[in-house]
Amino acid sequence: MKHIGIIGGLSPESTIEYYKIICKEYNKLAGGLNFPQITIRSINLEEIVGLFSKGQWDNMAEVIISAIYDLQKAGASFVGIATNTPHNAFERIKEFSPLEVLSIMDATALEIKKDGIKKVGLLGTKQTMEYGFFQKTFAKYGIETILPDDTDRNYIDNIIWGELVYGNFKESSKKNFKKIIKRLVNDGAKGIILGCTEIPILINQSDIDIQAYNTTEIHARAILSYAMKE
Repeated sequence: MKHIGIIGGLSPESTIEYYKIICKEYNKLAGGLNFPQITIRSINLEEIVGLFSKGQWDNMAEVIISAIYDLQKAGASFVGIATNTPHNAFERIKEFSPLEVLSIMDATALEIKKDGIKKVGLLGTKQTMEYGFFQKTFAKYGIETILPDDTDRNYIDNIIWGELVYGNFKESSKKNFKKIIKRLVNDGAKGIILGCTEIPILINQSDIDIQAYNTTEIHARAILSYAMKE
């Protein structure tokens, strides 16, 4: 089995979820006290946010690439970046990374395509929703992506950075997210991408009637699957 490398800390809340999902799913298959070999290289979220809030994606990519080299030295065979927004720089990261990097976008698109859904709503940070890296990847799979309006995008972004990354999950925020999702459904969305790795901790499939795509869980399972391939 391949040694899994995880770029974490973006935020710690989502990194914990990745680790738990990968370990639990592997143990279901292997039984006993078997858990996969994982090395986590945690990055300072403040440093990364400061870069991508200014659109300095190349500089952000360099920070992540440097961390991937650390994972390579620790023995990792490949890498997953345990968050959505830094994937804005995925092409540069992939080009200069010494290890294979598994894309959260491709993993999510494959799940949506498997369900036969052609139009989805996207929730995430403003950078995730507005930069277009999800949209470009999904278009390759024949999937249309729609966004909340400006007011809702600002609200979602404020809740992510003001509450969720600190592990603060309020019932009032959940109710407002559900209202935003209903508006996306009214605009034609047949599925909803929970495209920030903290959002699924606030709201999940049981909270909404439409199909939800938890990018954290999808990506974590894809990482485990890749690690187990011969």
